[in-house]
Amino acid sequence: MLYCLILPHTHTPMYMPWLRSTVPSSCYPVREHIIATGDDEGVIKLWDTRKPEAILTEPEHGNFISALATEDTGSTLLVTSGDGMLSVWNSQQRKLIARSDECDTELLTCSVVRNNSKVVCGDGDGVLNIFSWGDWGDISDRLPIQDEVSIDKVLKYSDEVLVLGCMDGIIRATTVFPHVSLPHVGDHDENPIEGLCLSHDNSQILSIGHDYAVRAWITRRLNDNIEKALNSEDDSDSGDEDEEKPKRKKQKQLSAKEIKSQEAKDFFSDLA
Repeated sequence: MLYCLILPHTHTPMYMPWLRSTVPSSCYPVREHIIATGDDEGVIKLWDTRKPEAILTEPEHGNFISALATEDTGSTLLVTSGDGMLSVWNSQQRKLIARSDECDTELLTCSVVRNNSKVVCGDGDGVLNIFSWGDWGDISDRLPIQDEVSIDKVLKYSDEVLVLGCMDGIIRATTVFPHVSLPHVGDHDENPIEGLCLSHDNSQILSIGHDYAVRAWITRRLNDNIEKALNSEDDSDSGDEDEEKPKRKKQKQLSAKEIKSQEAKDFFSDLA
């Protein structure tokens, strides 16, 4: 059974029949009344909380559904899977839009950044795979984060910054465009990270891991590191521009005597 608690309209749990032997591996609120789920067998479902049955059931992927995400309006649903592919769905028309080429390893996380223009997917090899919006066939870029350390969870901290929960228990942070690795946010003593979220006032990042602990990390330090990194990048760009500009030669200031001498030379030169 899939349990769903609807707030604030009611405090009564709503029971949705799963009707499958496998349990949901991912769950995501798409928009009002609509929830997306995925299971360990690669089946994607859309649920309307006002109806008892799923409104869409699609066995689209050949392996577990690892992550679900949407752009700002919730009309486009993005799904990553252990089969190494990203599928893109129209959640309103309930149909498949596109499916990516198969990546080298499983895709484990998904996030939409850069004002809905880029989709970033973390994989099992510690790389962020980047898709350009609308160009779903192949990745447009890849950002290595940590070699052979899977990126299991991703938290969109801002449109430019991602916080990453990794298999080695370290919570990493990075800017995306430009790509600048930031100091670690925290760690769970080598226990894999299972979840990341922001507090209601964005003052803390909450994390859970295999150590059965919920930990809170103050975001003030992260904000300082982001500011330093971006300022450093701006200074670097400014320095590059200065190097590209040709250096102007300083003109020698002539004295009045030297000017008269030069005029005399020019006069006799013209007579010659």
